[in-house]
Amino acid sequence: FVGNLQRYDNLKVYLDLNKLLTKHVSILAKSGSGKSYVGGVLVEEILDKDIPILIIDPHGEYSSLQEKSDDENLLKFGLKPKDYKDRIRIYSPNISDNPECIPLKLSNYNLSSQEILHILPAKLSNIQLGLLYSSLKEINRIDFNQLILELDLEENPAKYSLINIIKYLEKLNLFSDAPTSLQELIMPGKCSIINLKGVEQELQEVVVYKLVKDLFEERKKGNIPPFFLIIEEAHNYLPERSFGEAKSSRILRQVASEGRKFGLGMCIISQRPSRLDKSVISQCSTQIILKVTNPNDLRAISNSVEGLTYESENEIMNLY
Repeated sequence: FVGNLQRYDNLKVYLDLNKLLTKHVSILAKSGSGKSYVGGVLVEEILDKDIPILIIDPHGEYSSLQEKSDDENLLKFGLKPKDYKDRIRIYSPNISDNPECIPLKLSNYNLSSQEILHILPAKLSNIQLGLLYSSLKEINRIDFNQLILELDLEENPAKYSLINIIKYLEKLNLFSDAPTSLQELIMPGKCSIINLKGVEQELQEVVVYKLVKDLFEERKKGNIPPFFLIIEEAHNYLPERSFGEAKSSRILRQVASEGRKFGLGMCIISQRPSRLDKSVISQCSTQIILKVTNPNDLRAISNSVEGLTYESENEIMNLY
């Protein structure tokens, strides 16, 4: 249930939960038009069906889901405020800025050479790549301390900037031998929020990449239940190719194309549709479009959403 149709108070609007969860959703609108509010409504309704939810929350907005609503308009819809505090857990890799959150640790188990290259928060030169590959060959189980020791044995001066990059990643204390349990993150009737407030953008992409990759692998093996993934400010993690690649782009495209086969639904929320990967928007069967006025964003929506007419574009601009 998402609400009543305006001016028709008795006409309730429902979305098909099966289609919503298996064929992906996009919520597109300009800033301040109610994207996160709609996302919150979906979260509460899906939680009531005991389906696990994971939210990527770059600004720490979704913590308000723990609080009981004081919105008097709920009574108009025949609804009573509900308390979801015991069903929501908030994690963060940045506890210094978010002390109320549970520390999020990512697994360093079975990190491949390719994955190490992918998660480094910097672009490496060919010489640095060669040094890194050479050092990784000498390590059976990838460990940042061991990798730094191996690099230190190299005679090429290019090693120093590379060592600094790896030390920076190590000091973040993000990867651990005792990572946050994926079974703890994905539990029936529970919502896990990943609060990335205060985390640098490139590191946010690393967190999203590694976390979604590990969860998708576990889901394919059947080690965690089917779940719903919500990504706020999705244009930052899944940009249109002309705006460059994010570290998280590849795995999110894979979830968009293959997730439904494995019971992994995805909701992408964005205020900049023109910067969002068009192929992923087109794979969302449910499109929730609120007010959009930017011509580039309107054009992007028109090109990605089937059956959108010129008249519909005008209506989208005039929504409030």
